[in-house]
Amino acid sequence: LPAATQSSAAVVAQVSFANQDDLNRMAGDLDIWQVDHGTRRATMLLMPAQVQRLRAEGRTVTVDVQATARLAAWPVQAAAQPAEGGIPSFPCYRTVEETYATLAQLAVDHPDLVQPVTIGQSWQSVTTSGGAGYPIEGVVLTSQALPGPKPVFFLMAAIHARELTTAEAATRFAEQLVQGYGVDPDATWLLDHTAIHIAPQTNPDGRKKAESGLFWRKNINDSQSCFFDPNGVGIDLNRNSSFRWNQCTGFGCSSSDACSLTYRGPSAASEPEVQAVEAYMRAIFADQRGPLDSDTAPADASGVMVSLHSYAPLILYPWGWTQAPAPNADGLRTLGRKFGFYTGYDVCQSGAEGCLYMTDGTTDDFAYGELGV
Repeated sequence: LPAATQSSAAVVAQVSFANQDDLNRMAGDLDIWQVDHGTRRATMLLMPAQVQRLRAEGRTVTVDVQATARLAAWPVQAAAQPAEGGIPSFPCYRTVEETYATLAQLAVDHPDLVQPVTIGQSWQSVTTSGGAGYPIEGVVLTSQALPGPKPVFFLMAAIHARELTTAEAATRFAEQLVQGYGVDPDATWLLDHTAIHIAPQTNPDGRKKAESGLFWRKNINDSQSCFFDPNGVGIDLNRNSSFRWNQCTGFGCSSSDACSLTYRGPSAASEPEVQAVEAYMRAIFADQRGPLDSDTAPADASGVMVSLHSYAPLILYPWGWTQAPAPNADGLRTLGRKFGFYTGYDVCQSGAEGCLYMTDGTTDDFAYGELGV
């Protein structure tokens, strides 16, 4: 479907659910944006057939007319807007190329603070020739004048391509730290005593689709076609990680349907983007946790990893694949609450009752589950 047709056919709606298990089941096939457990309503993006099915199941489906109108207007505005920098309709958000140019310029202007790094390659760049696709570029920010070793902070963003603001937020964070060095005491201390790794575009192929006005979430792996929706191809990179892939203890969590927005892929870590991010984390973080689900990371474990997403005002910590608490749940929750103090966001275990919904094969579960971060 053309972009305008695809977006105008979809609606933003609030849908009723009975309980957490019911919500988990829906999460495997539906595009859930936000959950209100108090009212037992979830905000979703739905196609007309999905609206009909949900209503036939006896659920209350209330269309948000204003949000739906804004969604439908985006691809039309994107097509009409001349290319003058930034994403059409969102000129303050940099494109993939502009993001990478910013990172490269930071490294040129501040070689004592910024080191460029190529984390890996996208699906299209691995599977096609002729320069198609993109690398996954990042930067390492730290003062070269002060030797290490230093604790590592890794910020990755835009693994879901349509979450446009996350790549921009990560890029501006890098700019703020570098420009604040020697001026702002917090930025100076962070770069003196921490190695900060930032990868703003971890799904660059998918991001280019989203920049055109498509509401694209996955990568662009089209090895499995979607006959009824050509724009439905791809794999959800945040369901494809190797830790607990397709091992959710509840219904839903990820999908085996190649056309689903939460399609987990044919096998664990099948996608080059996921392989690259996992290899990079293994390289920058020590393995600080044993192989059993019950093994704890030590109290003095070093390192922080944040996967930046947009829309729901939540700070989520592992586990996502089970409702059972992680061995280091108290420490993870405490760290999350520190973040939440500054943002005002709610803090909860992503897979727990009353938080969001269960997920498997996610990057944060991988970081904690395999490395204890």
